Amino acid sequence: KVRLDRRAVEPRAAASTMPHFRVTYQVSAPDEKGARDIVDALCLEQTVELPESLVPPGTWINEHVVGKCESLRRCAKQPQFEGKDEKDIRWEAVVRYADDTSGGELPQLLNVIFGNTSIKENVKVEDLELSPTLMGKFLGPRFGTKGLRELLGVPKGPMLMTALKPMGTSVAKLAEMAYAFAKGGIDIIKDDHGLANQRYAPYEERVRACAAAVRRANAETGRKCVYAPCLNAPAHLVVQRARFAKAAGAGAVLMIPGITGLDTMRHLAEDPDFGLPIVCHPAILGAMLGGGSQHECRGFSHKVLLGVLPRLAGADSTIFPSFGGRFGFSEQECVDIAKGCTQTLGSMPPIVPTPGGGMTLEKIKKMTQVYTEDVMLLIGGSLIGHSPDLVANARHFLGIAGRTDTYGPLENRHHPASSYPSTAAAPTVVHHAPAHHESNEEVAKLQKRCVQMEKNVAMLTEMYLKEEKARKELEKKAAAGGHHHHAKDDHHADGGHGHHKPGTTLPPGVAAPATPVEGNYSKVFNRPKDGSWTWERIPQEMYKQDGGSFKGCSRFELLGKRGESTVFHVRYFEVEPGGWTTLEHHRHEHAVIGLRGKGEIQLGPHVYPVHVGDAAYTAPGDTHQLRNHGDEPFGFICVVAADRDRPVEVDPKEFLKSMSLKHALQHGMKESLEAQAKHRASMGGDAEPSACEWKPGMKKKKAEAAKAVESGSACEWVPGKKH
Repeated sequence: KVRLDRRAVEPRAAASTMPHFRVTYQVSAPDEKGARDIVDALCLEQTVELPESLVPPGTWINEHVVGKCESLRRCAKQPQFEGKDEKDIRWEAVVRYADDTSGGELPQLLNVIFGNTSIKENVKVEDLELSPTLMGKFLGPRFGTKGLRELLGVPKGPMLMTALKPMGTSVAKLAEMAYAFAKGGIDIIKDDHGLANQRYAPYEERVRACAAAVRRANAETGRKCVYAPCLNAPAHLVVQRARFAKAAGAGAVLMIPGITGLDTMRHLAEDPDFGLPIVCHPAILGAMLGGGSQHECRGFSHKVLLGVLPRLAGADSTIFPSFGGRFGFSEQECVDIAKGCTQTLGSMPPIVPTPGGGMTLEKIKKMTQVYTEDVMLLIGGSLIGHSPDLVANARHFLGIAGRTDTYGPLENRHHPASSYPSTAAAPTVVHHAPAHHESNEEVAKLQKRCVQMEKNVAMLTEMYLKEEKARKELEKKAAAGGHHHHAKDDHHADGGHGHHKPGTTLPPGVAAPATPVEGNYSKVFNRPKDGSWTWERIPQEMYKQDGGSFKGCSRFELLGKRGESTVFHVRYFEVEPGGWTTLEHHRHEHAVIGLRGKGEIQLGPHVYPVHVGDAAYTAPGDTHQLRNHGDEPFGFICVVAADRDRPVEVDPKEFLKSMSLKHALQHGMKESLEAQAKHRASMGGDAEPSACEWKPGMKKKKAEAAKAVESGSACEWVPGKKH
């Protein structure tokens, strides 16, 4: 291997230590000089789009904005094919870009990665490595492989997908097919990507009918199969149709980012009002691919385009043509795509590689050998054409894929789960783990959850009793002072002076009437005179409902949730000794001010102390957490936007692993995260959402969405808009 040093001068420390991401390019050139010229031009083209003479080495823009080639070497493995040009020698270049060039946004990130250079010859994007800071700007998949398995009720073995087709089929026939596939046990029944809003199967009519058909099949079998309509729509209708699909009962959606855009998919994946799995379809993306059967040096590698980028943009499953099908992908290219779906990518969960593209039932055995168990097998035409009985075809698909759940839970009374219909082959893989072992594990988890729920009930009871006691004390005070008016009436009728005459001076100790609790009125909430960290008329609440992501936390919603017109919410959180909040990240920012005791805040890879009066700011996308290692409660004020996205929980075990690879860990950080991981595992995983994840108007929006399903049209439907 021949390594080439950078021609530009080494940047000053300030530039070299800035957060940056790396892109690995493959270039085709006859010699080292030719490769170097291509890469040097690329570093300028992808950033400033000016000749180096106008931004020479040593200038601020050159050092902080222009891409820097970290290495250039001849590829150890050169392509070999008939008719290969002797001058086509492949070189691998690693180029570093400052995070700031991306603006922290996906469209600009893609622009910096390949923008204008994609129009040139002899360059291909081979790989991509983002900094932790930049990774934190993107929430990624909402479900991932683990979440999809839980949603579909498939704890092991390959998941299965099929498509409703062909274009031109009536709504009634498509719904009939959807019912049969769900009845037979296909996990995801998606629209063919060619189904949009054509007159023979209009979108909203099709979605209603197919979603209802899958629900009916699930009710009969006890399965969790889902229908995924295709969101191939004009830009202004994509999100509207997605929300319509959810309201109509769809369990997932199919998106085509090559047509509607990767960032549109990201936007929907991060929308807290949506919350369904997203399946990515590769249509049109083929025009951006490099390599393949032609061995061309252009476009993106299969791994980046069909694995890494869909995952970064929030897809939970990515469809791609498998080797041996009608599209010509090699086995290695497909393995690379699967690697892009599962390799470490910050704290983002792995997603499900979904090979398809003209695959037949006869090729399933080979596919399961190559892709292993964490895969979703997509069979379309071959499944439809296997026999006229689509239910039997689906069960046959389950059998040859090695699945043992040929019949659903509600069907097992008549058909043992281990039996298969006469048309199906016996599974090639049978799991022999004793059933009682899994049952005992589930019982243990349920017992732990019950214990936690009992603690939660006790906490809620204590909160209620405290609130009732405070309310009765206030009533006694009001009665003793002779004030019988409603606080709201006093507030507006006599300026808070009760029965005293206007213009007179009140005696010392006579307090103004209590301000209203609800409504957009000026108000004050006092702490009690005993000095306790509570607020009169404001109930203490649980931090979240359940789960193992936190320990020993409670909160008071002080301002913003009771009718005030603020664009922010003010909350008081308290963490017991030895407790911690959820390790998470989100798109909104928040500010924290220490009020009681002392604690610490995790901001990305670093930990900082927080004492009384200290202020901390969490930037959008940064992974964060507050902990209490002291011997007294740690209390703090948290100010956050009223309209905000839902936080995404970060697995402390994976976070620790990621940070350990790139940073020296501060004292105590490793032990804290390990304790959290152990606690999280014992409690059975993630926490339920809480008011920390609340957005105003959600109940109203959901009601309007449901109403729109009955009377509106998803083609032009907007929540809250009357037609």
